[in-house]
Amino acid sequence: MNLAELKKQQQDALKVAEALLGTNDGHTMTEAENAGYDMSMAKYKDLSSTIKRCEAASTIHAVWPDGRPGLTAPIDLRTGRQVTAFTVAQKPMSDAYVDSFMSYLRGGIKGDGLAEGFDPLFQGFALPALPGASAALYEGSNSAGGYAVSVPTENQIVPLAMPDLGVRSIASVLATATDIKIPGQSSFSTAGIKAESGGSTNTFTESNPALAQFTLSAYMMGLSHTVSWELLQDVAVLQQFAIGDLLSAIDILEDGYFVTGSGSGQPQGLIGNVGTGTGSAVAVESTGAYLLQSTLDVIGTLKASYFGKASWLMTRATATAIRKAQMQSNLFAQAWTRENGRDFLWGFPVTFSQNMPAIPTATTDGVTPILFGDFNAGYIIGDRGGSGVFVKILDQPLATAGQTILLGYRRVDGRVRRAEAIQGISISHS
Repeated sequence: MNLAELKKQQQDALKVAEALLGTNDGHTMTEAENAGYDMSMAKYKDLSSTIKRCEAASTIHAVWPDGRPGLTAPIDLRTGRQVTAFTVAQKPMSDAYVDSFMSYLRGGIKGDGLAEGFDPLFQGFALPALPGASAALYEGSNSAGGYAVSVPTENQIVPLAMPDLGVRSIASVLATATDIKIPGQSSFSTAGIKAESGGSTNTFTESNPALAQFTLSAYMMGLSHTVSWELLQDVAVLQQFAIGDLLSAIDILEDGYFVTGSGSGQPQGLIGNVGTGTGSAVAVESTGAYLLQSTLDVIGTLKASYFGKASWLMTRATATAIRKAQMQSNLFAQAWTRENGRDFLWGFPVTFSQNMPAIPTATTDGVTPILFGDFNAGYIIGDRGGSGVFVKILDQPLATAGQTILLGYRRVDGRVRRAEAIQGISISHS
């Protein structure tokens, strides 16, 4: 039933109620007349609610002040002001509506599912977004209406997937306000046997532990995006996307320093600053058996007190090589396992970082693609002012150019706190 028919029925109900009142002539209405009057007025009110819902659902009634297109500009529903151009987004339809719509196209059968997309004003049905359907028959043709065809853009910028950045997740992270001096023991004292003191004086061995110290500082990492005001205004999701990209870029940068940083003017990396583990380089041959064996060897170099929180750090490519070696070795005990979405090697969890060195493919010695140990005890990260990335929106420096600067930064440092807590596997290519 369209809007015009609903309004006609409403007026008919009102006329019936008025007629019943007209027959009263000042006398008390009969029970039947009262019942008829109440029924007509109830129908009138019900139809009023239905008409309001139909008018609200009608695109034309919503955007034009008088309910029909004319010479006046339509109304922007968000601001209430008249605009010179407007677009109407395609309403998403249910699967049931799509099926009913296709049945209607094929055989002219109007099923109950069509009610979802029915236009009460013009009695039409909304076109669902069908796979492969064009917006217009001559879309892209300049002479047949192509210039008037709207090509919508998804209201979301699809981001790239983040690479594996694992060091921060397993290290000890500390919020700092200033540089911090962190002392540590570099060697044990030396005890000795003392002979019994009888007629002579025999003293205990004098020995003191050796201490060391390092500074946990903060290095500024960040970047900026310069975006025009027009782009920020026209693309609602751009600011959110750009800020997300700032955060990702800083996370990617710092993880590289945490793995291979020199420690001078930048964070100190793990590689080259932790325990030597297996010592001399292990040759990786075609079967990979030595690679798999080296993972057992390095476990034996770690002190027992670090086993409770021990884990592995490597790239996914290195993990794949270990799993291939496991398959070729036909082990009874499974070295690599996966439980509840987490990878384990010899029962210890595995964390991945894209910045860890790769297994060499040419004659190379001294490459350390695998680390094993308690990273929480062995590596410390200091975040100055908190672990969050700070974002500033600067709209003044380039205001005369109509541009806004989106700036993201974090002050951070990373240092090896206890080298013996983390041991490495050195690899060479056979």
